[in-house]
Amino acid sequence: MRLPTGTKTKVTKRKDPNAPKRPISAFFAWMGENRDKLKKPGMSVADVAKAAGVEWRKLTDKTRWEKMAENDKKRYEVEIGKYRGH
Repeated sequence: MRLPTGTKTKVTKRKDPNAPKRPISAFFAWMGENRDKLKKPGMSVADVAKAAGVEWRKLTDKTRWEKMAENDKKRYEVEIGKYRGH
């Protein structure tokens, strides 16, 4: 098939299903615990995310979730090292 002049094709890189999962951020750790409290009937995913962002900014003590994110990052570094053969 010939593409019209001036168009570009996008080459996507395939993700290895055996690769370790990326580490979660402190926000997503917090969001996992608080999503049900924020969700109201009829809210879209985007609306829940916006409400979560507002609540996250209001928090003053985020150390619990930052520690969870730090631990998950360490887990990822160990797993990616094994995966890459280092």
